[in-house]
Amino acid sequence: MLANVVGSYLDSLEEREFDTPFMALLRALGFSDIHLLHGAFEFGKDFIAKGTHEGNLSQFAFQTKAGDIGLSDWNACRGQIDNLRTNSLAHPNFDRQLPRKAIFVTTGRLVGGAPLAAQEYAEHLKQLREIGLVTWDKDKLVDLISASPEIGLAGDSHGSLLTLLGDIDQKRVQELEIEGFFRRWLSTGSPLALYKGALEAAVVANRLRRNERLDLACFASLCLIRASWTFTHGTEPPDIASTVVADTGRSLFLHYASDLFSRCIENTFDPVTLIQNHEPSAAHITYPIRCLRLVEIIGLLGLLHAERGVSSPKKMVDFLLQFFQANSGTSHPISDRWAVSLIPPLLLLVRAGHRTEVRGILENVIRWICDRYESGTLGLADSQASPAEDVAYLFGSAFEHITLPRRSASYTATVVLDLASMFEMKELFELAINDFLAVHAVLPVVEVGDVSNQYVLGGENIRYEPNMEYPITWTPMDGWKVAPHHKRAPGAYYLQRIGRPWDHLAVSAVLRDRHFLPTCRKFLESAPE
Repeated sequence: MLANVVGSYLDSLEEREFDTPFMALLRALGFSDIHLLHGAFEFGKDFIAKGTHEGNLSQFAFQTKAGDIGLSDWNACRGQIDNLRTNSLAHPNFDRQLPRKAIFVTTGRLVGGAPLAAQEYAEHLKQLREIGLVTWDKDKLVDLISASPEIGLAGDSHGSLLTLLGDIDQKRVQELEIEGFFRRWLSTGSPLALYKGALEAAVVANRLRRNERLDLACFASLCLIRASWTFTHGTEPPDIASTVVADTGRSLFLHYASDLFSRCIENTFDPVTLIQNHEPSAAHITYPIRCLRLVEIIGLLGLLHAERGVSSPKKMVDFLLQFFQANSGTSHPISDRWAVSLIPPLLLLVRAGHRTEVRGILENVIRWICDRYESGTLGLADSQASPAEDVAYLFGSAFEHITLPRRSASYTATVVLDLASMFEMKELFELAINDFLAVHAVLPVVEVGDVSNQYVLGGENIRYEPNMEYPITWTPMDGWKVAPHHKRAPGAYYLQRIGRPWDHLAVSAVLRDRHFLPTCRKFLESAPE
């Protein structure tokens, strides 16, 4: 049954979508020195890697294709295959002195006249005593992914994987279920188990994309990043397995978030169109969620581009400015679960110099919070509440039969105050704290030092402060730090020290109940003039 799932996954892959899981597969199979070469100067080689063949270290070269290969496709590939076998131009790490193995990989099968053409080609090479060609087709890949002992996708976890995939197809999955599924990989203790998690993440994210849930595909990618750093936390330099798997999560997020951003056409800014495209009868609940999900993902995408220095996030900045202005849902988090959604996009906007616009956005959030916490209201649900609890707290104040206890705690208010502090917006900070105190909102903070439990929801060395004592006037004692937890936070967390601050934002996006201000500040300190 799992083989059918993996086969379906391979059938649906686009060519470049296979790059990330294929690299994870090679690593799990024992290959090393793996490099992706796809581009204008690949000379027939999408990947190169070193591995063992018949007991000897060999230089492998791979050409990858998606889907079935017919005779015309095979003939079109012949030039690339000849380059794959014979051309030594590739990468500085390509060892010309080692025995060479050429492998043609397709996620489909050779069909029509292609199998006979491939057979004749192999016989021709044999007669010439030239380097041969090995083909890995869909059946081979299914065996490697689902039945190989080293990879182990067919091990004891396949039941939960199949259950999750079934729930995705039935449209019954939200972030809570996905986070719970990937929680299994938090204490793997084995690099191979991490690689298995990477393959599962690729399968899950792909299935979510096929069900038009690119937002959750992005979330699954972030869950993989979170899992990767629990394995190696504190190790400097970091373990290679964690780095490889974290890079896999980044690549998956980049792929699906870029796909999502490419779909943000002009009418995306229109609230009416956004509502009508997604069950208008429930828009009072789903509209603000969709708004905040979208700006969070685009904000993370822009910051990832900024950290990598690959391209300017200006298009994403411009989109966010227009989207925040056009859609009030971006300022109306329906529960504390959506508080951290504000952090990446506002970081990106402040980094780009749009402080005035960010101040206006936060003022709208302040008004929303105060309306939800004024006398006679129930407040908003917490960051780990179920969707049903979110709705009950959001609308329960208007109905006598709903008897929920009032929630005075507002993590969303905490996020607003911390952002105002970090952005050094004195007037906004004083406005916010006075308004929150006026409606008797309590300001909870989850504090965690630079320990491995920063990646998990519960555990030792995590301090929960139910009502942080913010000053009522802007009185920074150390730069932007005005509150006790600002001063108690580490100067730099582990992921910041090893040059992976964006991964820390990913951790916060998965956990939803905490944020790491020293890491957030890193993006402002590295902002261009």
